[in-house]
Amino acid sequence: MNFKALRAFRLIVSQGSLAAAAEAMNLSQPAVSRLISLLEAETGLRLFDRSRRSLIVSAAGEQFHRETRHILDGIEELPHIAANIRTGTDNPLRLVTGPRVGAALVAPALALMRRENPDVKCVVDVLSRFELENRSGIARYDLGIASLPVTHSLLPIENTPVCNVRMEAVLATDHPHARKAALTADDLAQEPIIGMQPNHFGRQQTDEFFRSGGVSPRYAIETTSSYLAAQMARDGAGIALMDRLSVAALDPRGMAVRPLDPPHWLLYGYIAPKGQIMTKDAETFLNCLHRYIEDFRASSDDNAACVQPH
Repeated sequence: MNFKALRAFRLIVSQGSLAAAAEAMNLSQPAVSRLISLLEAETGLRLFDRSRRSLIVSAAGEQFHRETRHILDGIEELPHIAANIRTGTDNPLRLVTGPRVGAALVAPALALMRRENPDVKCVVDVLSRFELENRSGIARYDLGIASLPVTHSLLPIENTPVCNVRMEAVLATDHPHARKAALTADDLAQEPIIGMQPNHFGRQQTDEFFRSGGVSPRYAIETTSSYLAAQMARDGAGIALMDRLSVAALDPRGMAVRPLDPPHWLLYGYIAPKGQIMTKDAETFLNCLHRYIEDFRASSDDNAACVQPH
């Protein structure tokens, strides 16, 4: 498949017009239009609805972009990879992670790493769970930090556990349940729950807790952001479920956090393509990650009970 045509498609979608894509590629608009026609012929898809003045992404084009975005983004990296090889520039440490895990683990571990290694360079890609699982098999990265397991339909991914983290209920400090030492599935069954959208990894974890308690949750609000869910819970819109490390990255003012009973755990760890040799910077980062977790556990007996290293 023609890489230039794929790049033209990506630019039209991301920049919103054929003219902008042509300018970015230093090509004429008719030349870019021919590339799109070539891509449509190769894929057998009508990627755009054409009017006299513009190209509008079709439903098939939207789906094609959504499901190939990780590949299209990788194409943009090729010139940078070649330039680094030509100039002998050291490659930065490349991490992939999700929004919640990035704030809970990657940010503090990188801060520790940078304090001790101020010359280290790093690129952190924050991806949705869908993007993480699809991109992890083909993208150029050193480590992925995520909730485990992470799988790829075609390529083997090595999953290495780092710690188990206890799930907790997040609610407003004036909520009646805030007076309890711990909350059961029965306690939460009739409460409005703020959860992730269906098929999201975090939603699966929440559903598993309620299922183990023999009750069905009442989702009042569904979102794609666990941190937004926690903030809405703090503001009194309902109750959200989140793990201890992620809660620690939030502003605690106005927020009550109560453990779940019985305990429910998330597994955090790192991923890499199977057989990939770990770089020195990756090893240093993992050392900092483990040290941050140990420091977090040492800060209180409660934190030590809620975070169990592997």
